[in-house]
Amino acid sequence: MNKRYIYITIVSLSILTSCLDEITPDFEFEEQVFISGLLTNEAGFVSVQIQKTIPVTDTIASAVNDAQVSLFMRDASNTVSLVSDSFTVIDEEYRTSNIITPTIGNSYWLEVILQDQTVLKSEEEILKTPVPILSMVKNGDLVRLTVTDQIGEENFYLVLFEVLNDGAFVFDYWGVFNDTFVNEDLEEFVQINGVNDGDTVQASIYNINFNTFQFYDNILRAQDDLGLSSLFLPINIVGNVTNTTTKKLALGNFGIAGFSTITVDF
Repeated sequence: MNKRYIYITIVSLSILTSCLDEITPDFEFEEQVFISGLLTNEAGFVSVQIQKTIPVTDTIASAVNDAQVSLFMRDASNTVSLVSDSFTVIDEEYRTSNIITPTIGNSYWLEVILQDQTVLKSEEEILKTPVPILSMVKNGDLVRLTVTDQIGEENFYLVLFEVLNDGAFVFDYWGVFNDTFVNEDLEEFVQINGVNDGDTVQASIYNINFNTFQFYDNILRAQDDLGLSSLFLPINIVGNVTNTTTKKLALGNFGIAGFSTITVDF
């Protein structure tokens, strides 16, 4: 069996900031709306964040709490149906009033109507099959996650490692990868280092669509000295959301993903 090794390395840029002079932006700020969310195959409440972009001089996000949010689905027979238009704002986040049970193979998308009647719609994305996780093992301070790639498909993945010690957060790693150059049934290795004996590692892998892959890839490339804690803050990243009023791409992304996870105490 062919095997491909993938190394995820995310380097903080904070070491570069001490020698930088403060720069005043010379462009005019234009407020926009930013949408973020990720629906998986797991039954549960679906959550969406809707925020306004803020000037670089501000540090507090500006939430939008007065939008109308609807989740739609297209099944295998091409029938479109409303999954839910009952969302409650909890802690500046929209959440479905009822538990949603997504169906693998169906397509889902979000429609948001703002107070000024602007309509924002995410692209229809198919809910893909979760990626089988074969194992997660530790060798020294290196932890390797082994998964099975999906045969006969071009696949795009988002992966998250969360490291805890006695229940306390230590660090996390986000990354994306794809199998563009190899498209067959094989094992994929994703690994990180810096894990100590006694740590607990939870690894999650999301089988995502291309536009969502591109969105997260852009975010990871554009991360600043705040690190990935700013992953879902309103930054100027275009994903799969379109302003149907202007027919232009908007900011943000509502992704659909097959989800797998494993937790191991080392």
